[in-house]
Amino acid sequence: MSLSLEARIEKAMAALHARAATSTLWVALSGGRDSTCLLLLAARAARRYPGLTLRAVHVHHGLQPAADVFVGTAQRACDQLGVVLHVEWVTPESRDGLEADARHARYAVFEALLSPGDTLWMAHHQEDQAETLLYRLMRGSGVRGLAGMPMHRTLGSGRLERPLLAASREDIDACLADEAIAWCDDPTNSDDLQDRNYLRHHVMAPLAKRWPAAAAQMARSADHLREADELLQALADMDLAALGNTPDRLPRALLCHLGRPRQRLVIDVALRQLGLALPPRGRLETLLDQLACAGPDRQVCVVWPGGQARLWRETLFLLSESEQGGSDDSWSLKWDGTTPISTPLGIVREQMQPLAGGYPALILTPRVGGEKLRLHGRRRPLKKLLQEHAIPPWQRNRIMVVWHDETPAGVLGPLNLAADGWRLTGHAGPDGSGRIDRKR
Repeated sequence: MSLSLEARIEKAMAALHARAATSTLWVALSGGRDSTCLLLLAARAARRYPGLTLRAVHVHHGLQPAADVFVGTAQRACDQLGVVLHVEWVTPESRDGLEADARHARYAVFEALLSPGDTLWMAHHQEDQAETLLYRLMRGSGVRGLAGMPMHRTLGSGRLERPLLAASREDIDACLADEAIAWCDDPTNSDDLQDRNYLRHHVMAPLAKRWPAAAAQMARSADHLREADELLQALADMDLAALGNTPDRLPRALLCHLGRPRQRLVIDVALRQLGLALPPRGRLETLLDQLACAGPDRQVCVVWPGGQARLWRETLFLLSESEQGGSDDSWSLKWDGTTPISTPLGIVREQMQPLAGGYPALILTPRVGGEKLRLHGRRRPLKKLLQEHAIPPWQRNRIMVVWHDETPAGVLGPLNLAADGWRLTGHAGPDGSGRIDRKR
């Protein structure tokens, strides 16, 4: 038996109270029917949880003349229910189209608004989920995309929930039928130029005439796809663990031993863990093709917006698009060896001092080739040291040389070494592992 709207809200409110009894619950309020219904039900349920603070948030996009009307309608609803309304004015960036840009702007507001322990409720329902499934199907999305909107997920420091996601539009209409509360229709809802409106009026409406339960069945399919995605992610986590559990570097032989679908899946999970952009399908297939046929000494490099993959010494490195080293080798900076200094290759926080004491004047420059470092009484070519320490080629032009009286006293960057007679001290890393002390 389907739960009533009141029962759904009560269940979600009780779960929220169990997690954080004194948190703030925000309701995303557009001023339209669905979000007004959600606010109404939330306001009634919140009275039974005195430790909970209920707030509403409205995002003013300024994209149409009626935008000010939405603010006024939302404010009247909040006044009727005794809920404080927070309004944010935004100007969406012109990037991905009107709908997507407005969505990006809204979620940026929501993410910035939530404090740790806070929850944001959104009023998406069954028909919204069905439209999302169709929209993503037209974009050729995979299992994760076709799983639609999740019932809940993290958002910034807080949590986003959709307590009405399994409810129907008819349920919401019935709830508001006898309520004297202010809400309004968005005039752009009839604009067929917007993709979702086209799906709603010209795809979902005919489907519902032929199959009245179409939206419910499509939402159910999205649930099945979400479960399938969770199983695939579990498989990918197992494969990543078998590859060494180092998402930024995957052993080629073990990766190629997996079937092509599992290769795609484990690279997808590794990139997500690293916070890197996923490659277009064509770029990913190019990478996997090159991995399959690359000889033992071949260096593969595939780049896409926001990321890149490089094969070196039989290891696939996953990197940000910008992690390709420096290109300017003409700079030179004076350094006292102790004060943090900003360079074109990043901030130097290490300290370098002679073992004999004192604070001689030092010079920092990028590596240009041919440098030699005296280690254990021998002058060693820096190129050879980089090879011995397995510094990948694309990182070698991020090496900085520390000079004293035209003689290298050490190197910094992907490889940190101090020459004979010098001490190189590094600050504690983000893992709190302590200081690094290298003497020669």
